Amino acid sequence: MPDMKTALSGILSEWELDNQQQEKQVKHIPHFKVTNNVTRATFDYVKNNPQKVCKDICVALEKDGYKASSVGSLLTQFIKNGLCTRDEQGRYTATVSEYSPIKVRKQIKAKQAKQVIEKAKATRGQGIAALSPQPTPRATPPREHIATAWDAETVINNIGLKQAHALYKELGKYFGG
Repeated sequence: MPDMKTALSGILSEWELDNQQQEKQVKHIPHFKVTNNVTRATFDYVKNNPQKVCKDICVALEKDGYKASSVGSLLTQFIKNGLCTRDEQGRYTATVSEYSPIKVRKQIKAKQAKQVIEKAKATRGQGIAALSPQPTPRATPPREHIATAWDAETVINNIGLKQAHALYKELGKYFGG
């Protein structure tokens, strides 16, 4: 029977080999599946061919089998997500060196969805009368509340349509939109 020191050193060396194999396996697992799709192709084209207008980009990628409407939509999404910029002449330039997948934003909040469902349930059985536009009461908070709270949700909830449009135009001047 081998002595205790020899037996332990053999077991320890086996454990080290197992740990090294597990570390190698962990290093090779990608965080997301990278695919060559229309999004990646569009970004790569803009990155490799800066200062091209939308029409030229769509024509070039249509030759590769991609839909022009998809390419145009992706260019807009790239601008919204900061992957590209568009100058005054409508020419696109990539702002980042590497493509990263676009994160999907939640379209509707749970609270808003619940309100829509409740409204639909409340109008059941009213027939065509339910379709007529009915004014919704809008509570405006006091001015002091808006002046002291500067988080985005408060501003969005307390701004009118005309004010929002004016704000959109001003922000477009700063962020190129």
